[in-house]
Amino acid sequence: MNHSKTNFSCFLLIIFFMVSCGGSKDQQKAKGPNAELELEVVDSLVVDELEPLLMDDHMADLGYYMLRNYKSRQPLLVDENGTVIQEYDILNDGPNGIGSYGAGYRLLNDTAWLAQNLMTGYYVFDYQGNRIKELPAVTEGIFSITINATRTTFHPYSKNGELYVLGEERNAYNHKEINAEKLGADFYSQAKTIFNYNIEDVESELITTYPEEWEPRKSGRYVGEASPLVTINRKNKEMALLPSAGSQLFIYDYSGEEPILKDSVKLSHRFRPDLAPDIDLDAERWLDDYPFFMDLRVLGDGYLLGFYTRIPKEILKELRAKSEQYYQLPEFQEASKQYAKPYYIVVKDGKQVGVINELPVHGGINFSDEEGFIYVNDNLDPEVERDYNVFYRLKVK
Repeated sequence: MNHSKTNFSCFLLIIFFMVSCGGSKDQQKAKGPNAELELEVVDSLVVDELEPLLMDDHMADLGYYMLRNYKSRQPLLVDENGTVIQEYDILNDGPNGIGSYGAGYRLLNDTAWLAQNLMTGYYVFDYQGNRIKELPAVTEGIFSITINATRTTFHPYSKNGELYVLGEERNAYNHKEINAEKLGADFYSQAKTIFNYNIEDVESELITTYPEEWEPRKSGRYVGEASPLVTINRKNKEMALLPSAGSQLFIYDYSGEEPILKDSVKLSHRFRPDLAPDIDLDAERWLDDYPFFMDLRVLGDGYLLGFYTRIPKEILKELRAKSEQYYQLPEFQEASKQYAKPYYIVVKDGKQVGVINELPVHGGINFSDEEGFIYVNDNLDPEVERDYNVFYRLKVK
């Protein structure tokens, strides 16, 4: 009997068994909350404009996109073929202007759209470019200004025949009276930055901002202002609230008068700690390398959440020692490319279903919609110089 042949056959059988078991585990792992989701390109929107564009909104039932010039910030109405229907000259002090601080534009319905002035509030326009209503800003004063380059912080929607705007406003409370650093964790029960605006009545109210079940508030820990991001699904009136620190997404039914909590989703990613660190008020803030959430969007019946990893504080400390203007150093640019990268989490049916760590095309995520499509912008830093704009349209496989 050939024992060596028998032993070799057994050895192959053991290897096959080990590989089969390993493959089975990988397949099980691929279905977990940290499974890497694959994206595929469906098509693209090509717009024949020289200046780089950003996408602020899309409504499939209208067949319109609302785009924005990156430098001039002028809004453009574009159809689904990429044809520019109209470019609105509104960044002025004229009768149909909103001033010079245009911050974003959203589609309202088949007769109107909405513009935001970073300082003064919101303006309703018809599609001919006529200003038809002004909604004063929901502020207690101007204490801080936050500019979001690729994301709007307000979301028009209709409910029970009335038009509303749901949004974020960091100046909605008096920062002198409600001082985060003095109050510590008590700040979370006092400050409100999320508003709901009735467009017809021109009346606004502040709503849920830091939920009681949010871990830092529940445990009495101060992790900074952690200003929440908010969005709403225009179809089913489901609202999502995401404190920028921590690892929880809160989902509400907002079809009635008040938002009612439906789900609290535990979030995880290998590049984010589960717990946000306590803020050391004596530490130098520029050394903080915690990856805050910076993006929240509707994606089909679910949500797309984004964050950037940051340059490690040890490296930043070395760069800072070289120059007060360390952000202009070539070493800083190299470190940013190496460490500061975007990552996304996808939530659906009240749970995390996967992560997006890489895109199949060049560019960055600029928009996603209720139809389940993700739009990747390849215009701000294109691989190849060109005289037109491209938005790749992707979906999860």
